[in-house]
Amino acid sequence: MSLPVFPYGKLSFAVSLALCSAYSFATEVENTQPQERVDLPTVTVQGVGKQTTSNYTIPASSAATGIRLTQRETPQSLSVVTEKQMDDQGLDTLQDVLKQTPGVFHSKMGNNVSGHSQFISRSQAIDSISVDGAPKFLYDGKAIRRGTNNLDSTLYEQVVVVRGASGLSNGGMGEPGGTVALERKKPTAKPAVSVEAGVGSWNHYRFVLDANQPLNADNTLRGRAILVSDHGGDYLPNTSRHNHTFYGTLSYDITPQTQWRLGTEIHRFRNTGSSRFSYLTAAGSRRTGFIPFESSPRSNSSARWAYGKDTSAEVFTSLSHEFDNGWKLTGDYSHVSGKNDIVSGIAGTFEINPDYSALFTSDRDRSKYRDQNFALALDGHYPALGRSHEFNAGISYQDNKENLSFYEEGESMIPDLRKFDGNIAKPDMPYLRDGFSRMKNLSVYGSTRFKLTDKLAFIGGSRFVDWRYRYSTSRNKFAHSSHKQNVFIPYLGVTYDIGDNLTAYASYTTIFRPQVRYLTKDGAALKPQRGKTYETGLKASWFEGRLNASASVFMNKRDHLGVVAGKFANGEEYYRAADNTTTKGVELSIGGRLSDKWLLNASYARSKIKDSEGVQLHPSYPVHLFKLFTAYDVTDRLNLGANVNWQSRSHTLDEYPADINPAAAAALTQRPYATLDLTGHYKIGKSTRISLDFENVFNKRYRTMPDIHVYGTPRSVTATVKHTF
Repeated sequence: MSLPVFPYGKLSFAVSLALCSAYSFATEVENTQPQERVDLPTVTVQGVGKQTTSNYTIPASSAATGIRLTQRETPQSLSVVTEKQMDDQGLDTLQDVLKQTPGVFHSKMGNNVSGHSQFISRSQAIDSISVDGAPKFLYDGKAIRRGTNNLDSTLYEQVVVVRGASGLSNGGMGEPGGTVALERKKPTAKPAVSVEAGVGSWNHYRFVLDANQPLNADNTLRGRAILVSDHGGDYLPNTSRHNHTFYGTLSYDITPQTQWRLGTEIHRFRNTGSSRFSYLTAAGSRRTGFIPFESSPRSNSSARWAYGKDTSAEVFTSLSHEFDNGWKLTGDYSHVSGKNDIVSGIAGTFEINPDYSALFTSDRDRSKYRDQNFALALDGHYPALGRSHEFNAGISYQDNKENLSFYEEGESMIPDLRKFDGNIAKPDMPYLRDGFSRMKNLSVYGSTRFKLTDKLAFIGGSRFVDWRYRYSTSRNKFAHSSHKQNVFIPYLGVTYDIGDNLTAYASYTTIFRPQVRYLTKDGAALKPQRGKTYETGLKASWFEGRLNASASVFMNKRDHLGVVAGKFANGEEYYRAADNTTTKGVELSIGGRLSDKWLLNASYARSKIKDSEGVQLHPSYPVHLFKLFTAYDVTDRLNLGANVNWQSRSHTLDEYPADINPAAAAALTQRPYATLDLTGHYKIGKSTRISLDFENVFNKRYRTMPDIHVYGTPRSVTATVKHTF
């Protein structure tokens, strides 16, 4: 495993000098006799691990600003799904978790096994992800697409989504959609072993082993290992999946103030008979006119020989030291290597004729990738004007390489799509050429939270980004491209405590989002999105932070927004740039404990994006979302829960002629719908629990996108037994 190579000698030296200077300043403040005595307040921190296993909220997070703050102290909207909610609700994968996250819409263009998925927040795809505070930004949504959908939630103690741009904390990109912040489970000093086995609809089987153990007499060396095997069918015929995950980590207290951590993640995902896309909902063209094309929710558009494989291995390490004055220095490094191989055969995705004959396309993609991520952060408190204030600074670096292999696409016609059952000869797909991409992102940041009074606090900071990207050869006209951007991203926030339980806040930052994979009709890459975002609202907290609520309004203005403008001959989309776009929205959320027995996580979100002429963009995203999950301890042994998801109408009519016939217009529209899930858990003794999870109880039929026949999961049930030793 090679260490990262920094091509920015002078800048790296300057950053290192800045970090050392900041620490030296803090030490000097501590060691120099002050003219006026400053008594710093005693800070009591509740263990995050305990909170995430007993509640649906968390006491504090650094995901938004890099500074660890309570939710009331954070001038930005956060969505939280804790380990307990994942367990209570039966959320097995990161995809399941994000589907239930407040303010997030799941856009899926394929079946459950290997469908192309995006997660949308504030009318924009979420493209940024961090793990244990270290950013892993990957352009063009690959953070969510590169096997991340299938990541098992058992590895995480919490998932936090920062809604809106968070340029201080997500690797330097002011992403307008938001950032997914994952916190891995860590070893503890208390020995524990749990075994979980489950069986569900369509021959779904799942096994989980989670073992935690101190490894020496004084508990300074601790280890944890998690093994997951998840396999079975899907509600679509002729599909299967086989997912295997191993996670192992060690924590070692070198001294009481210095901790070293080492770990690995290994993932192997395989599926068969699966498709990245599905049938169109309307047949025809602008020339022939459109007619509806009906498809069963359990119709599979994929050839039976299609498959997808993704294998990855990660090694990560971190070293942290807390100085005598309370300042903390943390370094993180991770190395990920992986490969994937996708063979597709898809019917009716790009063209369906009025007589229901349809185009069948075959394709193959192979790639190998290597990601290196490095982060160094310094944080602590400093006194000024008789008060204690927080400071955070650091550097992060990502170097992502991908080698691609392209194969010849095949096309043929199916006489009648209504009779397609996946039995079709596999064509030859000879190798054509290789491709290559590399993204480097170096960012330097600093921020402080300054308390002017006991009630009023300001948060200010900035991040400088040096972003570089190279890409060569493609299926389209995009043969070779090189891009470089130096960006300065400021961040300003303010909070004011109106009372003991209520805080008003406001924040501002800028937007920078590369779009190098968004091609125009001529094959040129779009310029990066640039803009500004504003947010203000109220936050409340009760019962010492065990129940949190927020209400916010936001607006962002962007130029160069990529909007779908059509499709190339091979079915891939091309884009146009929309300037002077405006996104406005409102978000409400509440999560935590209403009582010792009653837990709740509920939210409402409204978001709409318009161009300079007031025309709605991205109409395939619903404007309104409502989510509610609640669980209640009926007795000491019995717990019951219910989940309701509702979303408003979505459509793709704007992509088709205004005189489209009413039947086809209806086929291109997904009406508002709601789904109901039920859960039940029963304890047998102190160590065993039986669970039943019912999904889509009323078997609601709905499409995940309005213009393709990809349906939500029909009614299903899963039974699980979990035993803790």
